[in-house]
Amino acid sequence: MLPYWDIHENIMVLRDGRLVYGVYFEPPSHIHYTDDDLLRRQSTLKSVFDLAVPDNETFRTYTSLRGALEEEIEDTRRYAEVCPDPVLKELTLTRAQMLEAKILSGEVSHWKFFATVTVTPPSDLRFSIDEPPSPEELQRAVETAQGYQVALVAQMTAAGFAAQPMTRQYVFAECFYWLNPGWPVSPEFIPQAEREVRSLRRGRADHLTLLRQLSCTVVDNLPTSGPIVGDRYVEVISLGRLPEYTETGYLKQVTEGLHGTYYVIVEATRENDYDVSNELEKKKTDLFTRVRAPGVIPNGRAKNLLEDVEAAQGLEGVESRFEAGVSVVLVAQSQQELERMKRRARANLTRLRAGAPISYGFQSIAQYFALAPFTANQSHFLFQPYTSNVIDLFPPISPWKGFDEGAITFQSRDKSLIRFDLFTPQTRTAHFAIFAPTGSGKTVLALSLFNAHLTKYPDSVLVVSDAKKDFQYFFRSLKDHAIIEFGYNSQNRFNIFDLEEGAVEPDGTKLSALIQFIRLFVERPADAREKDYEDVAISEAILATYRQFKEEERKPQLGDVQKMLSAIEAYADTGRNMELEVIGAARSVAIRLRKGLGASPLAPIVDCQSNVKLTARRIYLSVYGIPEGDDLMKRVAHHIAKGIQWKVAKEYPRRVKKFIFMDEFENMIQTEEEVADVKRMLRVFRSFGVSFGIGTQDPAASDYFGALKDSFAHLFVGGFSESVARGSAERRGVVEILSLPKVMEEKLPTLGNLQDKYSEFALLTLAANGSGGRVGDIIQVQESKLALWLFNSSNAEVEKKDRYVEQAGGDVLRGVKSLVDDLYGSYV
Repeated sequence: MLPYWDIHENIMVLRDGRLVYGVYFEPPSHIHYTDDDLLRRQSTLKSVFDLAVPDNETFRTYTSLRGALEEEIEDTRRYAEVCPDPVLKELTLTRAQMLEAKILSGEVSHWKFFATVTVTPPSDLRFSIDEPPSPEELQRAVETAQGYQVALVAQMTAAGFAAQPMTRQYVFAECFYWLNPGWPVSPEFIPQAEREVRSLRRGRADHLTLLRQLSCTVVDNLPTSGPIVGDRYVEVISLGRLPEYTETGYLKQVTEGLHGTYYVIVEATRENDYDVSNELEKKKTDLFTRVRAPGVIPNGRAKNLLEDVEAAQGLEGVESRFEAGVSVVLVAQSQQELERMKRRARANLTRLRAGAPISYGFQSIAQYFALAPFTANQSHFLFQPYTSNVIDLFPPISPWKGFDEGAITFQSRDKSLIRFDLFTPQTRTAHFAIFAPTGSGKTVLALSLFNAHLTKYPDSVLVVSDAKKDFQYFFRSLKDHAIIEFGYNSQNRFNIFDLEEGAVEPDGTKLSALIQFIRLFVERPADAREKDYEDVAISEAILATYRQFKEEERKPQLGDVQKMLSAIEAYADTGRNMELEVIGAARSVAIRLRKGLGASPLAPIVDCQSNVKLTARRIYLSVYGIPEGDDLMKRVAHHIAKGIQWKVAKEYPRRVKKFIFMDEFENMIQTEEEVADVKRMLRVFRSFGVSFGIGTQDPAASDYFGALKDSFAHLFVGGFSESVARGSAERRGVVEILSLPKVMEEKLPTLGNLQDKYSEFALLTLAANGSGGRVGDIIQVQESKLALWLFNSSNAEVEKKDRYVEQAGGDVLRGVKSLVDDLYGSYV
């Protein structure tokens, strides 16, 4: 029943001499297009049919929804197995088990789109298996098909699709998957020149044909419910008629809610415009005599048909006519699954106002082979729509496929797997931002990202600054960690005047940082000249203090600089007396520094010797202990944290991945100087191999960055309400603030958060070339129960974790595992 002859130079040659070529294509992501945008895309899609499909040739699109394979998360397991941190290893392995369970239950699938087009050689150049061509004839026919293939790729690219020609292995693989649906991976195609197997059959050398390579599965057509292909149950459902009216992108309705293995096949054979014109004229002449001839009583049905024919004639030169059909192929692992899939597919099809869908039962085998990829057969139930209707059968948008490789695998709302990695050559930078209301799952998302990336890059460095202790349990559980708390009750001390090992004087960068630190206490004067005097006085006092302490074991600190400012009268490098204005500025600075010294509650924190040396690779900076409204203490903490972040960025080799994240960004970064610090980080951190991230409830915080907003290559946006997403005349909405596609006004309010299941975010990634804008999808952030209880940070959850961890003697992982065991009996 199969017309395959052979695959020659990426083109399928059929037994009757026709050729078929294939093209993989990826429609743009559906997060970009409103219904109005889809209507406007019709003209670009129309060009694909009008310019790329010749008369009498058949164009087929295959929207393939296939069950995911366990092999797809092998890399996740591989990263976990070699990870030296036992907690990261266990969390990643339990996540892999969770994904495997979803794969085995058929919950997650992959979308793939490809198209095939027939090429019929002219009558004087026709050949067949009975009249084999010469090598020259075959080469000429194949080159013609390749020319059409290049043209179709160009047309699809112009219409906004990512298209690529299918190689011989891809052609073979798609045919193989169709005929052997139970095989997870197709074997390598053996071309004609390599087919002679070194064995004898009946005394002669064995030549392995294409059909023998493809025929690896037995077909049982005895069951009345439908054929069994190997270990898979198969059924075909076709549209009994096309919809009364079509809607752009209605293919999405056909596939909504489906998971498992499906194919939605649209076939369209373009009819010759001249033949269509003659046919319509003959019909019109016949109907005219039955409707408008003198003395004839008009027939109502004939009158309606005449109006249809005249309307069709009005489309001549504007629209082409096709023979077209739509079928859905279901491939199930059991009879019960087939029934479930069939009910869902039939329910979707009946929503199209296209009549009851046709099921074939045991006759599905004929339709199944007729619809096989790279054949020129025509299936049943073909209709004659025009171009504008045919393009409504074409998939204009699709789920986002993610990256080629990733540290973490998300599940999209469409139940497909999305690989994601902050560090990938497919995007401009590794920086990211999370914008979401409180309770949306920001913390779980951030920790999922970091858990996965630290597992993939075990020598990487992570620095998180946080105002709510949300990340504390995660860091406490890690092997190589340091938790630094800021606040009046903190025991951690950092002397801002410490130098790098071996240095006796600050370099320009350190001196600039020290001047900025002193400026936290000494406000800049409005007069530029006075500011210059103060800057000179401060820098001279700092340098003089370092020279004074050059031979001492104790390091200089803020109080020593204050004393120097009070006493300094001469420049240290020349010995010349200072100008009176500079001396006056020094005394003024010394007086204002007193608010951080002596009996000041800030003094033990800013005028101290260091008792912490940071060597850990996972550093948590908590500002939870700083009272709300204590802006000076917040600025001091930010300055120390900024120094740690820059130290991490610069000290480690560039090949080492570094992750720096600031949670509750809008509360931690408030002054112009702090915003300027973050802007500098955005500009240069990419050169140091840093992924800089922020988390915030307020999208307007992105206004701080101005044109640097695009430096955040990855955006995660949570479920804002409709009024906040759209905005109003008085207040800008989230979509406008973040420059999101217009359709996100409809999408964001629908993002859900199912307790103990998943949180939904819109993921938008800026492509490396920037030409296509942002791509992405709606993702469901889903973690194992073990990870969720380690990551979650609500009061009730933390209180319960505290009790279990205390019972485990402070072992975080053991305590959380006991908690999860008691609640669920399973970590997954």
